[in-house]
Amino acid sequence: MALVDFQIGLARLVGAQQGTDPLDGLNLDPRESQYLEAVQTTSGFLFSRSIQRSWCIGRAAKGAHLTLSFLPENQRQQLLDEWIDSGAGNQSFFEAEAGSFLEFISRRLINPSHELSICQLEQTTLRVGEGKDNFVPPEAAALDYPHCRLSRGRYAGLVEFYAEPHRLLESLQKHEPLPPLSSEVTAIFLGPGVPQFCHTPSSDEAAVWDALQVPQSLGVLHSKGHERDTLKRLLNFGIIEYSDQIC
Repeated sequence: MALVDFQIGLARLVGAQQGTDPLDGLNLDPRESQYLEAVQTTSGFLFSRSIQRSWCIGRAAKGAHLTLSFLPENQRQQLLDEWIDSGAGNQSFFEAEAGSFLEFISRRLINPSHELSICQLEQTTLRVGEGKDNFVPPEAAALDYPHCRLSRGRYAGLVEFYAEPHRLLESLQKHEPLPPLSSEVTAIFLGPGVPQFCHTPSSDEAAVWDALQVPQSLGVLHSKGHERDTLKRLLNFGIIEYSDQIC
């Protein structure tokens, strides 16, 4: 067995994903395979694996701290265990890991719910943070070309709350029950060009966001009554962006 195969085998065993064969594809003879199988029951190996798992859990929890804070302890632990057992938790880039974990959580939350709103808020905040340092409002001249296409901003998002957002955060801080779901939705835009990164959309702005579930040409948007000033404002906020390089 080459030394590199031995090292790869040990590394895979430490972070082994449930339902997978960590030794698959390695150039091992029967004696070497038996050794690596046996080492998994030793106290030193089990300690190393527990340290690695604890580190991965702590890193994932940090990446979704606010969302997990709104969940009961048993649900938090279940989500973290499922995430780590899937083989995740050890990506090199923290932001990418956090975004993936938040997406994983969001698919397991009731829609609508306060917990999902907070999860989407944390997801969008992460995207805004990724784009804010390099964001420059684009030129508005391309808004005069009907064939130019617009899309939702890569570093933006619309989050809907079913209670006043400050009430949710106060409930968390005071360890009080969350308020009941309201039939009145409070929506906020977050984007890299928004002052304080948070903006309450007008009905026209929200309608543009809804229209851009898929990219649309300016001609189509204008035909639906979306005005140039609204589009320009959302471009300046980074809420929407040009989807064609020629724009």
